[in-house]
Amino acid sequence: MISESAFMMPQPAAFGLYPSTKALHFGAEALRAARFRQTDISVMYSDGSQAMRLREAESPAEADVADGEPETLGGLLSALSGIGALSMRNDGPYMAAGPILATLIGGCQELLASLRGLGIPDTTVQCFEDKLKQGGLLLSVQCEDEEWAERAQQILHQTGAEHVSATM
Repeated sequence: MISESAFMMPQPAAFGLYPSTKALHFGAEALRAARFRQTDISVMYSDGSQAMRLREAESPAEADVADGEPETLGGLLSALSGIGALSMRNDGPYMAAGPILATLIGGCQELLASLRGLGIPDTTVQCFEDKLKQGGLLLSVQCEDEEWAERAQQILHQTGAEHVSATM
């Protein structure tokens, strides 16, 4: 018999911070080329004006989020599942797309707690918070198992992500 707690185990995930949109796009494309599902890739970043335009628009298209160029965040976000703007107390507005959005939408009160809720290890969560506030771009990928999480970490490192970590 399988215990109820076996179903509550968090899914492994890999995380990395990118310094630029171009590097983030390169990382996302490398993950897709390695057969990670597009629906498992998430992005989060601080862009107050873009986030506020999205929150006020009736649809993402009205906010000009997707401009069609894959090297832009709009192009990348439009390719991921779901897109939304989040406003966190004392931390301002953020944009998110992919599974990370569903995780954050219920209880985004502050950035640090939200990052912990995503499963980012305590050893790097403060660094992630600081880098996001400084304009860093968070890429997260949900993984089937620890082997896939290790592969994802390698790809993130190879494509220029900083502070790569994983939850297993």
